[in-house]
Amino acid sequence: MTGPLVVTGGTGLVGSVIRQVVPHAVFLSSADGDLRDIGVADRLFSELRPCSVLHLAARVGGVKENAAHNAAFFEDNALINTVVLSAARRARVPKLISLLSSCAFPLFAERATTESDLQSSAPYQGNGGYGYAKRMLDVHTRLVATEEGFDWSSLTPVTMYGPHDSFDTESGHVVGSLIRRCWEAKSHGTPFNVWGSGHAVRQFVFVRDVARLLLERLEKPHGSATTIVAPDDGLTIKSLAESVAHALNYTGPIQFDPAQPEGVRVKRVRSATFAAQFPNFCFTPLQTGLSETVQWFVSHRELSLCPHP
Repeated sequence: MTGPLVVTGGTGLVGSVIRQVVPHAVFLSSADGDLRDIGVADRLFSELRPCSVLHLAARVGGVKENAAHNAAFFEDNALINTVVLSAARRARVPKLISLLSSCAFPLFAERATTESDLQSSAPYQGNGGYGYAKRMLDVHTRLVATEEGFDWSSLTPVTMYGPHDSFDTESGHVVGSLIRRCWEAKSHGTPFNVWGSGHAVRQFVFVRDVARLLLERLEKPHGSATTIVAPDDGLTIKSLAESVAHALNYTGPIQFDPAQPEGVRVKRVRSATFAAQFPNFCFTPLQTGLSETVQWFVSHRELSLCPHP
């Protein structure tokens, strides 16, 4: 098959990075059609006849957005994933890699979650709609790989951040939201307000690292089981806020607001297979990634402060 690489979610966080590396690929966004509609997806795949697909399209949001709209997050993501994979199967696409989410995994107090835990028990209920939709994506991927013999698989990154992220303080993910709040605090001479107690533990990965891994995975066959992408065991939101403040040269007070949602207290995943699959991979240090993200945000403020598509 000699068609193009097709990237769904082509204007999103990861898709924007891949566009810089593989500009000749076809990048689909909502402007090209609603990927919740099987007729639209079938038409696009029939016209494009891709040789490989990076499926990145999703409805995403932060902790408050997920908790407030669990059903809608499930509906939209379940439709997007089912429609895209169904159209790709009918178009006989031999290579497809999807992005799952660590939100799909159950969490354990006594240990980090690994790949074998994915379908073992319920995900955290605060983002259960999104998490269950991603679990369905995992099941669909493995069923097609087994039944059709296609090289379909997935990666599961922890929370991504970087240029082109959403910097919305209400609906964005934590890094983008913190950068926006810290920038506003510095600009207005007010305290840097952080949701929650600051004690919650989270893991983060720079978006360019995820893009590199996706493109590397395209070059070699792999089994259909997902692979967790987690650079380390995480850090507290307090430490993250201090790192954001350092990246923005903010020296004012940091205030934590326990009345605002912070989600589950500790969210920690660890891959049992990543090192064997990517033995020479080096992750971007957090402070380096934050500095680049802050520079992008400051130089693209008008774009960054608009609602994320």
